[in-house]
Amino acid sequence: MKITKELISSAEGQNIYLVSITNDNNFSVTFSNFGGYIHQVLIPYENNPELTEDVILGYEDPLGCITDRSFFNVITGRVCNRMKDAEFTLNNKKYKLNNNNGNNHLHGGSTGFNKRLWTIDSIDENKDEVIVSMSYLSSHLEEKYPGNLSCTTQYKFNSKNEFSICYSATTDEDTIVNITNHNYWNFHGHNDYYGKILDHSAQIYGNQVCEVDSDLIPNGNLLNVANTKYDFIESNPISKELIDQGGIDINYVVNNEKEMKPVARVWSNLTGMGVQYSSDQPGLQFYTGGNMHPEYQGKNHRTYGKNYGLCMETQFFPDAINQDNFESPILKVGETYTSNTIIKLSNNY
Repeated sequence: MKITKELISSAEGQNIYLVSITNDNNFSVTFSNFGGYIHQVLIPYENNPELTEDVILGYEDPLGCITDRSFFNVITGRVCNRMKDAEFTLNNKKYKLNNNNGNNHLHGGSTGFNKRLWTIDSIDENKDEVIVSMSYLSSHLEEKYPGNLSCTTQYKFNSKNEFSICYSATTDEDTIVNITNHNYWNFHGHNDYYGKILDHSAQIYGNQVCEVDSDLIPNGNLLNVANTKYDFIESNPISKELIDQGGIDINYVVNNEKEMKPVARVWSNLTGMGVQYSSDQPGLQFYTGGNMHPEYQGKNHRTYGKNYGLCMETQFFPDAINQDNFESPILKVGETYTSNTIIKLSNNY
């Protein structure tokens, strides 16, 4: 395992580092401690291990994550996804959060965990795995959430080409927590096969989704995916027809056991590169990039646009605090919130 750690900015007293980990198979991940932004994921071709593709969207300059609002590849919290009317009630007290998505609250607010500097506490290495631990203290009433929330994120990368993302948190006052990662994948890479996410295929091990309103917020009902565009129980292509129908941006019910299990996989039919997600979280948001701006300036002098990336976000169900029949995101004093996801990189789909 090869590790590098580079100081890329010390502006305004914030030391921002770029950490890169490469295993002996020539798979690598590169990330920053600002918002946990994942800058690069390289997968080698199966028939030419020296040649790699960067399969994650992002910024030419890794410091682009400081000013941009697109949530590319960042830690998303204190509560990810959408919350109706930017409010919730906890212990008989109503909290009104900052609204940053119309009248609703999205991905932790206008200055969520993606816009915070995380402290790199340790980099631990053994023969087969590197573990980078980062921490952040989210203060009481930050984005108007109650409680001082002590958060830890671990990025792990091993010789099996598994990139693990592990969150934990404790609080000094009852609060709500639902942290995820917002990677934008395109397994065509940035070179000869570059293009929209057409010619990808996906499989999602969930036979229900959350029914949503016009703001994409669940109404409490669960819908069976059979004979709908959401049916990826068997592997299916991400087709032009699907994209023309508006694509997908919805939460799948994938895990009722609270134990680590495979929940989804997605890959490029052109490069054979892709990932399998395993998670201990109940939900998975599958998003095909339909709300991406018409023009992002990306890496390798590429321009991203609508449907140029897809996301798989492991999570509690969106707006779970306001739906009695959804698993609760409440974190009480004395408890520990945890969320664990394993992303297995592959070049032989």
